[in-house]
Amino acid sequence: MAINNEASPVVDDSALPEESFQSGMTWRVGLAIIYSALIIQPSAIYLYFVTNNWFIGAVLNTTIVLFAVLAKMADNPLSKQEVFIMINVTSTALGMEMIVALVYNYYLKHHPITKAALINGTPLTELIPDWFAPDYFGPVQTVLNPLFLLPLALMILSALLAKASDISLGIVFNYLYTKVEVLPFPTAEVEAERSKSLTWEDKRKLQIFSMSAIIASLVGFILYFFPLVVGITIIPIPWLDLNPVIEGILPGASFGIATDPIVFAIGFILPMNIVVSILIGSVLVSLIFNPILVANGLLPRWEKGMSLLDTFNTSYLDFWLPWSIGLLISASLIPILRNPRIFVTTFKDLRKLSQGKGEELEGGTPRLSILLSFFLLGTVGSVIAAAFIIPDLSLQLIVILLILTVGWSFVSSLAMAYALGITANFPNIRYVKESAFVIADVPRGAQIWFVPTLVISPGGAGWAATFKTSDLTYTKRGSLIKAHLLASFVAWTAGMFWVSALLSIAQVPSVIFPVPFWALDVGRTVAFVTEPTVILNPVILALTFIIALLLYIIEWGTPIPISVISIAVGMTELSAIPYAFTTFLGALFAKVLKGRMENWESDRAIIVAGLGAGLGIVISLATFISLIMNTIALPF
Repeated sequence: MAINNEASPVVDDSALPEESFQSGMTWRVGLAIIYSALIIQPSAIYLYFVTNNWFIGAVLNTTIVLFAVLAKMADNPLSKQEVFIMINVTSTALGMEMIVALVYNYYLKHHPITKAALINGTPLTELIPDWFAPDYFGPVQTVLNPLFLLPLALMILSALLAKASDISLGIVFNYLYTKVEVLPFPTAEVEAERSKSLTWEDKRKLQIFSMSAIIASLVGFILYFFPLVVGITIIPIPWLDLNPVIEGILPGASFGIATDPIVFAIGFILPMNIVVSILIGSVLVSLIFNPILVANGLLPRWEKGMSLLDTFNTSYLDFWLPWSIGLLISASLIPILRNPRIFVTTFKDLRKLSQGKGEELEGGTPRLSILLSFFLLGTVGSVIAAAFIIPDLSLQLIVILLILTVGWSFVSSLAMAYALGITANFPNIRYVKESAFVIADVPRGAQIWFVPTLVISPGGAGWAATFKTSDLTYTKRGSLIKAHLLASFVAWTAGMFWVSALLSIAQVPSVIFPVPFWALDVGRTVAFVTEPTVILNPVILALTFIIALLLYIIEWGTPIPISVISIAVGMTELSAIPYAFTTFLGALFAKVLKGRMENWESDRAIIVAGLGAGLGIVISLATFISLIMNTIALPF
């Protein structure tokens, strides 16, 4: 890949007038954070329990566009600083993954797969510590339980340590690649323009948003309101299972159509080559190879009459798991190996930065020594926390953890920030911790596999790009960080209530909250902990690397518009056949709309935001009513 930084169209941040920088943390941003956490968050959690996807992007647009609309209607449009902060922190205000993880960890610890896995004759369930998940006390009906206090405290500690590491590295690498070596950061200009455009001068866009929300509300009543409130399912969720139709023709195959409108609408936004590549990967597994595997006896647990979900989970646990992991690792690693100059150049630039002899990086920005201290606080602190909860942690394993947390977090953030600054791609390499534990021959079933505090993160790269956009929108970085921290604490607090509220309606998993693929996630985790060399099989890793390399040769060397990483994603549970197919239908429908709508490229994000707003309102309303019905003894 040829790199010509001098010819890149960049903005010299030093030319921006210092006095023009403003705080984006206003009362309206604070209200948007609270709105996201109190009104939109239950919808996002419900959608996750139903579909196993967060749809954060769609829900994020809902809050931003709604507040931009209301501000415009009040004749007091949002400033670009406010919009930029909202874009970056309202998703944080939806950050309930940590609270949901409490429920999942309990589910994992007491799942039949975990109980059946033996380590030297002892069930794995008995080896999983209480600080990961409490002992069995029946179905989880609330996370507001003292038994979850220690696991929650460790998760919060891990999140804070990760923020200290990522934000500090983000500031360093932003300076490195906007001052020492000026990189274009292509997405930064796009995000800056997006922030400037949401002033809603165009009333036509307001009409599109409103119409999309109304349509989604009508669909949401049929799809979500009736099952939650009335107990009647008109359209099956999360998908229409068509396995009974095709299993007579293709034994072992899976097919279905996702019924959530957001899955369909995602096809409006993703490039067609990405959508098609994901579908190709999914079709290869579900419709082509699985029948071949069944015919050759390689899916021993598959039985005729299995549902789509059971067939999918069975095929992955019996065969596909090591192949999908190998493909994801190879597909994300090869683009970095293709350009080793990333590592050479970035370390040279870091040396230049370190020769600054302690001067401030930028007006008001902490010195390099202070930033690196926060980075070490986050990474080394996470290892100290691990050693505290596992007192007998060996010195060898502590060294490995330090290499992973300090070394890998720094090097991966460094390289990925460089890649992000040039190509706008973020080639995150997966399963680094698991691979390192396999190489280091960490004992099977050891508690270190379950430690939640370890900070092994390339998040500094994302923050480097975010700070670039904050400069282009004249937003003070301090206000961004403050808003981010506020949004995190609001989200965690609201998440405790909303997850507990939904658990009071139905168990997880259940007919109402099926959480597809949780069983597969359990199977993968148990396999890593009990038989890691089977999951990270050297032969399979080598074969998947060769396959990915051949596909990349096609992608880079021919005009065929495929995306190798998207094919790899399509071959995992990240995009099962119902999701891949419905997103493809959405992309085809987008082609039709594009031919009929003059401003489709700018309007499509508004349509998706409107759909998310309409669904979010209906799901939130249904959740509130269902909670009331479950807590008040009604006379009928």
